[in-house]
Amino acid sequence: MARDHARIQTAIWRDHDWRGLTFEAQWTYQAIASQEGLSYAGIIDYRPGRIAALASNLTGKKIEAAVKLLEAERFVIVDRLTEELLVRSYVRHDGVMDRANMGKAVARALAKVTSLDLREAVLAELARLKRERPTLSGFVGFAELDPDGIARIESMQSTIPFPMASRKA
Repeated sequence: MARDHARIQTAIWRDHDWRGLTFEAQWTYQAIASQEGLSYAGIIDYRPGRIAALASNLTGKKIEAAVKLLEAERFVIVDRLTEELLVRSYVRHDGVMDRANMGKAVARALAKVTSLDLREAVLAELARLKRERPTLSGFVGFAELDPDGIARIESMQSTIPFPMASRKA
């Protein structure tokens, strides 16, 4: 089932890192985060030309420049070899792990990711979330479909620095 809405937390406007971004980077992030094709794992095919087609004065080069800034500031992670982009904190901030069935949806979406680096990044974000909110129902659903993944998440909880070295949440 495709997404029909996107959650953008209002607290984003109080975040110093977000406000330090350019308008173009902020717009690009919101355009990506609100795409119907963004998976429940926070991953979408990375095609700058497609994003550029969403506004009349954009080009793929402008989108690529904005995405590079978003990467530098750890808002997104891109695997250009597999042409996939991760909205890094999506699984922690969108509420997808609040319900068991949505945890299953995250596990299904993660299974479709080609990039091993992006899979690891999603698992790391899930580990951070599990450490912060260990009783979320979504982890039960995720574990049903991906017992190896939940074991990896649980092992990562003790090895990933919390908070991360970056200021980004």
